[in-house]
Amino acid sequence: MGGPLAIGLGVVFMASIGNMFIPPTGALGLGLYSISMYGGLILFGAFLLYDTQHIIRKAETYPLYAARPYDPVNASLRIYIDTLNIFIRIATLLSGGGSKRR
Repeated sequence: MGGPLAIGLGVVFMASIGNMFIPPTGALGLGLYSISMYGGLILFGAFLLYDTQHIIRKAETYPLYAARPYDPVNASLRIYIDTLNIFIRIATLLSGGGSKRR
């Protein structure tokens, strides 16, 4: 599951880079903006599910007497970053996307 998520991250990243140079006034700019915002929202929702499952699986199967103890706090930083990305995208969409509509 990590492979398709990485490809999706690359697509959203390239759409975000393209959105910096092409304004969202034309069809191409609006398409890039939509991929960046809505695709990123779906992508980071999937990353949230993937990271949560990864942490649970790692905690259940980690050996009790390993050389390094399992650190769930550092592992949960990925969940925090996913949640932050989702919040930023929802806040941007609710604010009107930075456009001057009235």
